Order: sequence, then C-alpha cells, then structure tokens
Amino acid sequence: MRRRLAALLSVPLLALPTACAAASPTTPQSPPALTTPAPAQSYWPVQDVLMAAAGTVETHAARNWSRAYTSVSLDVPGGVLLVHRVPTPGFDAEIRPLARGVTVRFVDAAYSARTLDGWFERVQADMDYWRRQGVMIHSLWWNGEGSTGRCLTAEVGNPQRDAVLITRHYADVSICVRQGWPAEPLTAN
Repeated sequence: MRRRLAALLSVPLLALPTACAAASPTTPQSPPALTTPAPAQSYWPVQDVLMAAAGTVETHAARNWSRAYTSVSLDVPGGVLLVHRVPTPGFDAEIRPLARGVTVRFVDAAYSARTLDGWFERVQADMDYWRRQGVMIHSLWWNGEGSTGRCLTAEVGNPQRDAVLITRHYADVSICVRQGWPAEPLTAN
C-alpha cells in the first residue's frame, strides 16, 4: 500500500519540471483563446418541454377552471405531465391540446386548488387562536401530499392530542394532522 501511495504521489512531482519549463519566461505565451462554454448536457432532455407545458397548463387551468384544477406535477423519467383535477366535464378535452408534444395523464383530485387555498387562508388566519389553545401549528400546506387534492395538511407538535381539536374545529374542512417540528433556519456560520 505504501509503495502504491508513494508512486501515486511522485507522478505529479515528475511532471512538475516539464510544466515549469513550458511556462518559462523565455517562451512567449499567447493569451488563451476566448471560447463560448459548451452547454451542459441534460440527463433529462424532456424536462424543459415538460416544464413549459406545465406552465401553460397551470396558467390556463387556474384562470379558466378554478373549480376543477388542483395542480400539475412531472414524471420526468416517464416524460409525462400529470394534471391533478376534480373530474369535470370538458376539462380534459380543453387542457390536453395545451400540452403540445407532451404525454398528459389526468389524476383525480378530491378538491380544487381554489378550495384548498381557501381552507389554507382560513386556518392561517386562526393561528393566534390555536396558540391561545396551546396548539402550535408548525406548518400548513397542501402541495406535496395534498397535490392530489386530498387534504390540507397541518403539522403540529402533538398530533395525538391536537388532531381531535383541529378536526372538530374545522368539521367542514378535509384536514390531515401530522407530526411536525418548528422550522430551524440555516445559518451561514
């Protein structure tokens, strides 16, 4: 092992005199040629096309189908745009042509983004109420697990105790109460 390590360390030292001679002050050096860097090759070349289609679909569906549209997500390896929506007549037929050249798959959702956003705002406005009740809601979201439009997710410190209080208070809201922790900001030091 020591011989191998010594040999690996000596190879750069043997090349040093040659490199120094090539860069001696007696040899005029020309400035390096300016070149345009080569673009990085993507491992997922279809990703840009999928993202563009997702942006088009999201803008149109959120504006024109707010009671049906939930979200979009990408299956990059499969090259598929997933459109989460509450099944509504005419939605699929209008949305599919917006994603030209991309395979679209529709995923049934229980609630639209409009409904989920309304629930989010309602619970967000009640944060002081929950603090007074001794319930600390660390985070509130519906993207992710809720991207299928299943529920609004509230992360709390003690879900066994707090889930009953929260779900009873929001009886008309589909809310999933999960274990969560306070956010810890990252520091530069």
